[in-house]
Amino acid sequence: MKKLFVLATASLVLVSSVSAQFATSVVSYDKGLGSSSGFTNTSVVLGEPSRINPFTEPTDVFDPPYGKNQILSVGEGGSLVVQFAKPILNHPKNRFGIDFMIFGNAGFIITNDFDLNTFSWVGTPATDGSLFAANDGVTRVSVSEDGTNFFQLDPNLAPTVDGLFPTDGAGDFHTPVDPTLTQGDFAGLTFDQIRAFYYGSGGGTGYDITWARNAQGRKVHLGSVSFVRIDVLSGKSEIDAVSAVFLPGKPGKGKN
Repeated sequence: MKKLFVLATASLVLVSSVSAQFATSVVSYDKGLGSSSGFTNTSVVLGEPSRINPFTEPTDVFDPPYGKNQILSVGEGGSLVVQFAKPILNHPKNRFGIDFMIFGNAGFIITNDFDLNTFSWVGTPATDGSLFAANDGVTRVSVSEDGTNFFQLDPNLAPTVDGLFPTDGAGDFHTPVDPTLTQGDFAGLTFDQIRAFYYGSGGGTGYDITWARNAQGRKVHLGSVSFVRIDVLSGKSEIDAVSAVFLPGKPGKGKN
């Protein structure tokens, strides 16, 4: 009985540790202008990204999360601040130097012809690398240790929220995609080939805490952060989850 209790306790600790690697609470939310109507349930950004879509189909790079119980919409001038129960570490050995990812609902456009008689794609679905539902505007991502003093991530380095890389629900949400990959690198690729480029990752847009800057534009050295703020300066971003990276991995472009 004692052994079973120890095993059960260990399991609870493991589950608690893993769940804490996602945002655990919403500090504030402003939907902004032009946000999608009905997509205002803040609880959807807590926990891991969506693995299943509303009609029970798995989320993947061609079929990203899209339901009202999956994504939160933030329009121009809007913002979202989330907190992590366990701080996100600025770890130099994290894969590609990425410390956390933000998941949206952008997806790769399938360029195959569609057969209206069979309601299926002609040939194996592939993309030219272009995205649908991505924010073509500008966002600002900031981080904080205490929830009061926020530092913007260098806008020359921080990607727009809700763009590359579309969610793969079968992947690991704590492992980033190679950030040097561009849309052009995915041109002509099928789902299996894209998954190979993801190298086990579940997608998401990656950010490095080392990019933090103060109001004067100087580097700020943060060992960890517990708060992530997303400001949409233009366009519209749909947000599904925020995840910490905690598994070191080997570098390399595309499939390693």
